[in-house]
Amino acid sequence: MAAVYEARTRDAERVAVKVLHAELATVNGVRTRFLREAQVANRIEHDGVVRMRDAGEEDGIVYLVMDLLEGRTLEAELRARGGTLPAPRAFRVTADVLAVLSAAHEKGIVHRDVKPANVFLTTADDVRVLDFGLARRIGDSRSTPVGDLVGTADFMSPEQARGRNAEVDARSDVFSVGAMSFTMITGELVHASGSPVDRLIAAATRQARTIRSVCPDVPDAVAHVVDMALWFDPNDRWASAAEMRTAVLEALRGTTGAAQ
Repeated sequence: MAAVYEARTRDAERVAVKVLHAELATVNGVRTRFLREAQVANRIEHDGVVRMRDAGEEDGIVYLVMDLLEGRTLEAELRARGGTLPAPRAFRVTADVLAVLSAAHEKGIVHRDVKPANVFLTTADDVRVLDFGLARRIGDSRSTPVGDLVGTADFMSPEQARGRNAEVDARSDVFSVGAMSFTMITGELVHASGSPVDRLIAAATRQARTIRSVCPDVPDAVAHVVDMALWFDPNDRWASAAEMRTAVLEALRGTTGAAQ
């Protein structure tokens, strides 16, 4: 929905400028969501969220100005590494993402689009969570009518896939993090077969696969954390990002000797 450019401020500081594609600037709701990213991101006040410097519109160009990151997305990292990361490395990324989401949830904000393309790994080995444009306050479904699908099907929780937007809360992000962890470790999606539409239907109607059905040698603690995040019923998942992060860190302490 946008292009991102490297730019320099008047005092020569390097920044990133994200510009909404012109054909989308007049689409109902798109412009509002785009500009809302700046408000939401800065409200979270966490180092794992990219700091927004400015936002606005000039001569019909809708833009965000933010800190410039150097590195690559988790999606690009996975491609470069053949599709997977060692479980300890994957869980360190997972723990950092959950720290950001925990801070967001404490402010009443749910991301709704956690996926490898929205996680950035900097050259300093820090993790940043990107694109809060689809985020909204927990319990507020007014901006997303019932039946509208928001998110990315391959990492979408069942309640999102079913268009039950009033039910989307912190546990929906927990599911997406579980799906992302599943992909980092196995190289596969939780619902792997068929077209994107088939996978969307599967997300809305079927329990996700267990991680050991794909990688039988995954350590017990790792399998428990991922599988619990992926329960179809939100009430059966980790109750919060903070609770899941505690379990991830415990699993990491028991997982040693793997490659970085």
